[in-house]
Amino acid sequence: MIDLSIGVDIVSIDRIKNILQSQKGTRFKHRVFTESEIAYCQDRGRAASHHFAGRFAAKEAVKKAILSKGENQGPWFKEIEISSRQDGAPIVHLPKPYHSKYHCECSISHDGDSAISFALMQKK
Repeated sequence: MIDLSIGVDIVSIDRIKNILQSQKGTRFKHRVFTESEIAYCQDRGRAASHHFAGRFAAKEAVKKAILSKGENQGPWFKEIEISSRQDGAPIVHLPKPYHSKYHCECSISHDGDSAISFALMQKK
């Protein structure tokens, strides 16, 4: 039997954009995203909020997949890092102890005002 779990999340891009532009934007950004993620998203110019929203949805989806494995508590958002391959596909980096127990893949998509992510978690 294959031991899999899934997680999915959808986020309003405008909601994330409004948070980032608010007084709490800098604090939110540094509590949720790693420095590498911030640099990646900010390099996208006007589309930065789309990329922040996509990564936020991915972190939520990954956390849900971890919790559906029966873990009592998932990692903090900033502990989950979403980077990109050369072709743009997301790569999930899990923190200790999760990275030694699970392998995770995710997909991120944007349409209109929404970003969605689906995560698939497999026990190693």
